Amino acid sequence: MNALQKTLAILAFVILVSQTIRHAYLLWLDPRTSVLDKYDRPLQDEITKAQSLDELLRRYEPIRKQADEARQQMSKQGKTPGFEERGVEPFKSESALHEAITEWERRAKEIHEVRFYWLIGLAFFVLGAFFYRKISRWGGISLLIAAFTEFIYWTSPTFFGMNTREFDRLLVNKLILSVVSFVLLLIAIRLNGIFAEQGAAKV
Repeated sequence: MNALQKTLAILAFVILVSQTIRHAYLLWLDPRTSVLDKYDRPLQDEITKAQSLDELLRRYEPIRKQADEARQQMSKQGKTPGFEERGVEPFKSESALHEAITEWERRAKEIHEVRFYWLIGLAFFVLGAFFYRKISRWGGISLLIAAFTEFIYWTSPTFFGMNTREFDRLLVNKLILSVVSFVLLLIAIRLNGIFAEQGAAKV
């Protein structure tokens, strides 16, 4: 069993360290500007600086009305907005704000899921530590595996996202929980004597 525990501990160690570094990079070091920003900057600045979903909605509503009016005018002329029209105002701003609102809602849901399932993992961790030391090592190790599976999966890197406050909040949550998961891994390694010498390992 000791060889299995060592292998699993090393894998968890490597994964948690790697993804924690990536979260920190995305949050503080990842370049978030482009040479094309000068063409879209005013609207993108509003999206990036929005403090809440309601703020984005307030910006979206008048743009949506303008876009609906433009569609009505085109409909009267026997036209429908095509691919070319989507790149001009007000359709361009409407599309960007709609995407930002959808992204915000998706990230808010993901933050809730990350916190909930990480706490489920924490419950598995506590039960696993108890079982490992008091009842059954196999039962304990099974619960600890379940715990770190939850920790690693729900704090895994987010690869795509718009520059919104909610995306940054998701990264902060994942970074903090990744660090805490790493600390819990070190605690589990220490308390269970996983890398202790064979003669000194706890039974």
